[in-house]
Amino acid sequence: MVRWKGEEGVVVGDWDADGAVSTAIVLYLQSSQVFPLEERVETHVFPSSGREVLGLFRRFHGCPRYVALLDLPYTPEVQQVLERLRRECSETRVVYVDHHLTSLENLGFLREHTSFVRVGRSKPTSLHLVDIARERGKSLPSKLKAYAEAVGYIELGRRPPPEAAKVVELMASISRALKLEHSREFWEKMVRWMANPLPIPLSRSDQEILERVKEEAQRRDEELEEAATSLAIGAEKVGCFRFIDARRKWKRRGVTSLATRISRNVRAPVALLAKLGEDTILVIRTRNNAAKLIGDELVEKGLAVDVGGHGNLAVVKLRRDHDLQRVKQILLRSCRFVA
Repeated sequence: MVRWKGEEGVVVGDWDADGAVSTAIVLYLQSSQVFPLEERVETHVFPSSGREVLGLFRRFHGCPRYVALLDLPYTPEVQQVLERLRRECSETRVVYVDHHLTSLENLGFLREHTSFVRVGRSKPTSLHLVDIARERGKSLPSKLKAYAEAVGYIELGRRPPPEAAKVVELMASISRALKLEHSREFWEKMVRWMANPLPIPLSRSDQEILERVKEEAQRRDEELEEAATSLAIGAEKVGCFRFIDARRKWKRRGVTSLATRISRNVRAPVALLAKLGEDTILVIRTRNNAAKLIGDELVEKGLAVDVGGHGNLAVVKLRRDHDLQRVKQILLRSCRFVA
């Protein structure tokens, strides 16, 4: 249990490279007394997802000087955290910077419940923070700016120029390590290393982690390809979709990657049913932004609780009493919108 005295800053970023680099930028800007506050404040950093953030804040008591939520898509859990901060910590400065569609769709709520909000889908969160630094007249260290630009190439799926290739490869390795290690200590270590303006190399132990993760990622990639091939064979055709029930066949992380891999292999939209803890989720993968629209319709029809993800890759949390046939009917009817 953590009890704040009202003198600290709290930065919460997503587990991936975008969230870590975004947190590093805010950590650097705050140490320079530029943003979120123009005064010296001790800052604590935490990794989280949009789903985990409520559990994280339940371990906190008291009100910090500021809270920054970075690269976290708007979820019901994020909503509850912001409502609690507004209700119990009216003097706390709340900052929200993100690039997910659900955040853009709920921009009105975010503006009402935060002190500063910046949401835009054209670039990852870290590049929004590069803009915020520039607007405040603060130059970022060249290495930190390079990390943010590398995240941009990764997130937007663009090929980097030759001079940026090594940095992009490094950030891709760090991103894989952050996800596979799923360790708060390692995540914070990477964040503080990136935020340090001095050209300090990674420690030998950190380099060993990245190398081990590289090997593990290759092994998992092979497992993912094998599973994608196996599951595609038994896929049910639901209009233009390949519908796959993987609840008993895939019981680990990486469901969205699995759906993407299957969609690429079969060259068709995919609807993948899976288990996430006690919940049943439906991962919808399309080539256009129809996936999120289908997820929204499932929520509107009372078949799902909420939907997250992006326009072309939606993660839908189905109701416990959902009617699978009705879900398939909506998928079938939606094919006229799916490119």
